[in-house]
Amino acid sequence: MDIPADIIEHMNAGAFESLCSHLRARSDLVQNMTLMTISGFCRNCLAKWMVLEARKLSKQLRSDDKLTDRYIKEGETCLDIANTLNNWGYEDAAKIVYGCTYAEWKKRHQSKATEEQLRLYNESKTLHATHDATLLKCDDDEYQRQTELSQAILTRLKAGAFESLCEHLRARSDLVPNMELMTISGFCRNCLAKWLVVEARHISNQIVSNEVVNLYLSENQRNIVDTLDSFGYDEAAQLVYGCTYPEWKKRHMKKATDEQLERYNASKSLHATHNKELLATRSQKVNYQHETATTKPSQAAAAQICVPNQQNSLLSDVCCQEVDGIAPSAAETKPLSGHKVLRPPTGSTKLTIGILTVSDRAAANAYESGDLSGPMVESTIRRIIDSFNASFKDQDLIVNNFVKDIVPDEKAQIEEMLLRWSGKASRQGDSSNVCNLIFTTGGTGFSPRDVTPEATISILDRECRGLMSWASIELTSKQPLATLSRAAAGVCDKTIIINLPGNPAGAAQVAELMFPIILHAIED
Repeated sequence: MDIPADIIEHMNAGAFESLCSHLRARSDLVQNMTLMTISGFCRNCLAKWMVLEARKLSKQLRSDDKLTDRYIKEGETCLDIANTLNNWGYEDAAKIVYGCTYAEWKKRHQSKATEEQLRLYNESKTLHATHDATLLKCDDDEYQRQTELSQAILTRLKAGAFESLCEHLRARSDLVPNMELMTISGFCRNCLAKWLVVEARHISNQIVSNEVVNLYLSENQRNIVDTLDSFGYDEAAQLVYGCTYPEWKKRHMKKATDEQLERYNASKSLHATHNKELLATRSQKVNYQHETATTKPSQAAAAQICVPNQQNSLLSDVCCQEVDGIAPSAAETKPLSGHKVLRPPTGSTKLTIGILTVSDRAAANAYESGDLSGPMVESTIRRIIDSFNASFKDQDLIVNNFVKDIVPDEKAQIEEMLLRWSGKASRQGDSSNVCNLIFTTGGTGFSPRDVTPEATISILDRECRGLMSWASIELTSKQPLATLSRAAAGVCDKTIIINLPGNPAGAAQVAELMFPIILHAIED
């Protein structure tokens, strides 16, 4: 069967998120001007394509009842959402692409261009993407937003931006070689295709996860799972290239020069890599037959439920070439002890989430790449929320705000920030940063400077040792060093606080494990 359009939309949105995450992790290494010079687009273009998709959807909502039923929630009106879409602008989109405001990113990461870079940029202007300035402009600069865009609408905007990127690259097939794109940005068209495949696996896992909750799958759901599990690179490449990869290669690919090969090989530390197991089509189908309501899911089903999206610092999980030395082995990619993913609470849940990076070096801006653990945690949470909202129609998770900051490994400064974000020490008249949930990253080891657990415990009203013990058991089966973590968790007033490790991949893994469970504690 064909993959339904709404699932294709979710796959496109997931691939767009993977691209943004890839670029965020390389903020110092991939400058916008260089990316624009070689490929004709940059991070700002990704944001602008999202805005243009918002304008397009606003127009469609007024004339298509099916879209209205899909995107307008109970209590909302089509006019309200259309007005919000028409006044959703570049700054809103840039926060999704950059993981922060563009001004913040520019201050942290943008380097001054050399004269040679400026010359090459100006010479490449015929290659540059253009955007309709009239559509990019908000209808009313003084518009007071009545509602936030739902995750379903944000998924649509991300998917539309991904399609715009593919169209942009198709139109420049002879002008933007994959090798040059890979050399300067660490990804190419093949990466976009493989991100689609990985997202197909994640959606399949989520459907199977729902099956664990409901203990059955409809015939249509079984067919969708089978189709997603057999969706491979060849099918994804047709969506990205607009034709099969061999056809595109025959028409447009030119033999690389020695100089291009040398620069490509020199840039390999920048390249995206991929998880071979997720990219492989799943030849063995899960047996979804259940004779009684008490029948347990098969081991095959359980094995497919909780495959986490592994990310490792500057390495994403897909690439245009195999990297045997980096790609995880079969033993390394097994699920975390086969635990069941809890479905989120029903109804609408609005969250303000704090992410506090605790690191002397990050606070001193000593990392060339900037802080990686905080953005990795945010990206992980956004992905889980998008997946839940797409899979469970009786609930809606909304993040009103991600509050982020960086402090050194100083107990007093950690305590002050946690108290402020939990509302116990808010500045007078300012409650906007009071969080439902706070993740800290870093400072959980055995170094004399590692004081995050001590600072956390000192301000908690109630500690939750069982949560961290469970997490340690789950994670130790995959990473034995996880048992050395001294992380703490508990409640300060009405805010749940959880310590994560400082390693970006480890922080993301723990956040992915805990977030579905923590949602139920927040609901209580």
